[in-house]
Amino acid sequence: MGRFVAGGSLVPIAAACVGAQNNGAGAPTAAASAAASAAASGAAKKLGGSLSIVQWAHFVPAYDTFFDKWAKDWGAKNGVQVTVDHIPIADLPARAAAEAAQKTGHDIMGDFAQGYASLYANLNLDLTDLVDGVGKKYGGWIPAAEAVAKVNGKWLALPDFFVPFPSLWRKDQFTQAGMPDGPKTWDDLLKAAPKLKAQGHPAGSAYSQTSDAEHTWRSLLWSFGASYFAKDGKTIAIDSPETRDALKWAKDFYQYNDPQVLSWDDAGNNTCLQSGRCSWIYNPISAYRTIEDQNKDLVKNVYVNLPMKGPKAQICSIQWTQYRVWNFSKNIDAAKQFLIDYSDNWADEFTASKGYDNPFLTAHAKKPMPVLGSDDKLKDLQDIPSMIQPFGYPGPAGVAAAEVLNTHVITDLFTQYAVRGQSDSDAIGGAVKRLQAIVDKYK
Repeated sequence: MGRFVAGGSLVPIAAACVGAQNNGAGAPTAAASAAASAAASGAAKKLGGSLSIVQWAHFVPAYDTFFDKWAKDWGAKNGVQVTVDHIPIADLPARAAAEAAQKTGHDIMGDFAQGYASLYANLNLDLTDLVDGVGKKYGGWIPAAEAVAKVNGKWLALPDFFVPFPSLWRKDQFTQAGMPDGPKTWDDLLKAAPKLKAQGHPAGSAYSQTSDAEHTWRSLLWSFGASYFAKDGKTIAIDSPETRDALKWAKDFYQYNDPQVLSWDDAGNNTCLQSGRCSWIYNPISAYRTIEDQNKDLVKNVYVNLPMKGPKAQICSIQWTQYRVWNFSKNIDAAKQFLIDYSDNWADEFTASKGYDNPFLTAHAKKPMPVLGSDDKLKDLQDIPSMIQPFGYPGPAGVAAAEVLNTHVITDLFTQYAVRGQSDSDAIGGAVKRLQAIVDKYK
């Protein structure tokens, strides 16, 4: 865990996903951004007191350096002692649960791909005025933002950014396999996979209880026309021919994967591509950015395609981040003002993340976007907002869907069939029981 305290020293952060630290070259000047934001929003008054924030250790480490500097400058401007804790993604659920149970802890919770707006609805501060004001200022929120952060008509979190899952691939290996433009569809990938493995550079997709696996298999399911809930968010829809087709694809694909995929954490696919071993992963661009810094020869052959097309659709599940304020926070005024000011800072945030932090606000997605718009390998990613869906699709991203995500129901379904030898009926039957129990829990 890394902790930053305004006015103190920065402790090295144990980043959860990227093996090497980025030197942060080219990161924006945080002091200027903080000062301009505070002045523009009228936050020059001294708020006083302390403000504590916990959030994930970013997969692009330069972003954490940027954020901590911005928070320090904001704290100095407003007379607030700001503390920032960066922890691995895997530790966030336990931290949120402990603070909710004890009703004490950090003032601001930075969630990563967890449905905590819904799960902790009774403990989250209503941020409707704040979030509506930010949306009005920047052209409105895309639908996915409302799906993850709005509960029963109230904004219980401020959406920060979403993280799409494009296709990262090695041009040299796919060219050798007869596919010089890389895979555009799930069928393309399956056709190339045996050749890639024979070449000694297999594809890699986690078949383990990780956030990356959850979003990969959701993307596959939806692209095949399947879903686990219907549009009402409570009718179980997983038992379908489309689900069986998606499961068969995953089983056929598994045998051509890197042999370590069963034990991968959220760093596994990044590390496999970075090492030069894997030829394809489905992952945010953090792996590409790390290779860019570590291995100039390898990055020449690493390309990024849009999310994969399936037989029925081209849909990409997303990870995302949002900020919540506990209603038992001891400095609500400072917490809200911090979020207002930080929301004015998106261009610098996007630049510091090297194009990883995609915007939920429509005005921020206008072309050309910072970073992506000037990179020939990445410029197509500016079109991703039309292809994304949050967990729960085609139903709401409500409390039941959040628990399905956080308890790995979907990844377990794919692993039981593709790896553990269960029949499709048994694997689907097990998923149906788990899904129904979750729905019943939240009736």
